[in-house]
Amino acid sequence: MNRLLLPRIVLGHNAFFGVDHLSTKRGADRAAHFSDVKNVVAIVNEAVVSGAGGLMLSTHPKAAVICRAIQSDPSLVSQLEIFPLLPYAQKYVTRANELGLIRVVTQTLAEASLRDKIGLGSDFLRTVFRRDPLDMVKALMRLELQIFKKLNVSTVFLHDAISDLILALNMPQIFSLYESTLRKRFGTHYGVATKNLPLLVRRFQEWDLELPVVLTHVNKIGFHVNPSLKECEDALQNPDLTVMAMGTLASGFLTPNEAYQYVNRFSSVKSIVVGASTVGHVHATFDAARNSMRLVNK
Repeated sequence: MNRLLLPRIVLGHNAFFGVDHLSTKRGADRAAHFSDVKNVVAIVNEAVVSGAGGLMLSTHPKAAVICRAIQSDPSLVSQLEIFPLLPYAQKYVTRANELGLIRVVTQTLAEASLRDKIGLGSDFLRTVFRRDPLDMVKALMRLELQIFKKLNVSTVFLHDAISDLILALNMPQIFSLYESTLRKRFGTHYGVATKNLPLLVRRFQEWDLELPVVLTHVNKIGFHVNPSLKECEDALQNPDLTVMAMGTLASGFLTPNEAYQYVNRFSSVKSIVVGASTVGHVHATFDAARNSMRLVNK
């Protein structure tokens, strides 16, 4: 198995989109602050200077603006690997209820070139008439990924809201389609986010499929870790796993030093996602990550 070389530190995106698992007000304040893309770019630049080699970026409606800002800075494009996380399901549910599915697709296509509009539009229409769920998956992937076309993308992650459902329904064909579409059409590796690492490892072994790059929570208090901390710790011992760890600070319950010392116990963890909303936060968390982590990419 060829190991994918991941950046040791990846900047998280939650603060940019107002996501805060503990405080709705704090999340709203951050969303307001980062509504100006200049504030996002300032944090991204500081993170790169402090050692970040990647940026996690969901396909949130605001992601296109961030992508364009990064594209306008050649130094960021060259230094930063982007890790898309898709789909942003709430976008489709909310906007489809408000506008209808066809208008949602039309708005999504508005950012694409004429050539892409023709190709993406025809793909979508074919899926509507065929009603083939696998074709729909491929069409949605093209829609979601078109904002990242000019950026450095090597791995695309499937959101845990989708992947955990696929795992529960025991549908390996969806993962196989996802992997082959990314490899053949986009030339990227595939990653899978999950909140149930033991189930993912078990299912992929049952299906005789090669494990993807896995994005999952790793923290010593079990925050968003399922079904239990002990079972996840056991799963992390799998020598075939390549893990990008998120939620390492347990949404602020852990200090950076204790968080990264714990994560460092697992050789399967090759990369960590570090969130930051201020320059001071970047310095505190990234310094701790560099000092505490001994991540080795093999």
